[in-house]
Amino acid sequence: MSVLQSPQPDPIRPGWTLGGHEAGAAVAALAARAFDPHFREAWTEYQIIDLLRAGNAWLDLGHVDGVLVAFALNRQVLDEVELLLCAVSADWRGRGVGSRMMEQVRKSALSRGARRLFLEVRDGNEAALGLYRTAGFNIEGRRPAYYKTLAGDSIDAITFAMRVE
Repeated sequence: MSVLQSPQPDPIRPGWTLGGHEAGAAVAALAARAFDPHFREAWTEYQIIDLLRAGNAWLDLGHVDGVLVAFALNRQVLDEVELLLCAVSADWRGRGVGSRMMEQVRKSALSRGARRLFLEVRDGNEAALGLYRTAGFNIEGRRPAYYKTLAGDSIDAITFAMRVE
């Protein structure tokens, strides 16, 4: 597995590595802490590992002092990469880690020959919407009533895309 890591990351700048199914448990644990259970967005370890074993998916992992602080789960089909799930540990939010993660995802997609990167996000998730806009994503559309909360409420998904060439 190739490594995309700074030799000595500073405390604010995580080192980035590529990860596979062996990182599934740590990623699922971070997702469980990072996402509000009301919105049912976190994936389980099984879901993450199952996707990664399919062969066209990978993780971009951000570590500080050996501790996972951020991840992005990506899947590629032909020349398109979908950012399926990403999170930054609550302790590291507001410190530029999300922006660095978006840049890492773009670099990973580009290195795999992708020409387009896309994602969807829950309408109302203002932190994520702002992050994606700042990273250069453009709104492509809306999927009405795409998400269901624990209470059964429906929420639209906003779709974003960007060229990575």
